[in-house]
Amino acid sequence: MAVQESVVPVVRRGRPRTKPVVVLERQAPILPPLPPAVEGLFGLIAAPVLRLETSPDGRQTVREIGILLGDVLDLLEEDQTITEAADRLYDAAYGLEEARAHQHTNASITPLLLKKRTVTLYRSLSDFRKQLCSAKPSAMAIAHQIVW
Repeated sequence: MAVQESVVPVVRRGRPRTKPVVVLERQAPILPPLPPAVEGLFGLIAAPVLRLETSPDGRQTVREIGILLGDVLDLLEEDQTITEAADRLYDAAYGLEEARAHQHTNASITPLLLKKRTVTLYRSLSDFRKQLCSAKPSAMAIAHQIVW
């Protein structure tokens, strides 16, 4: 999953008769490349995360994310920052699904809240990918000949 940085000029106009102001907005950061094996592991997790927002059975998708995170962490040497990023990713997925499941019965769950939770989910996925840059294979991965 390649993410590119794009810089889009935005023209904002102040009062009439003033010169337009050009502001550069950063859309997505350029992420360093991952080794192919790690990119494959990330892809296993990214697929259900990206599917969660529109999934008809969100609870099952959140369970799938949790299981896949556990499986991927088993293949990585223990690293606290990667584990914390995985926890944040799961918490964001669970939070989005809980909000979606209760939006019709709880007036405090607004479309804006759902959008914020979706943004948090994607940010958590991006942070998890950043942490995978420092991943090293575990003994189990080496035994299964998964190395990078």
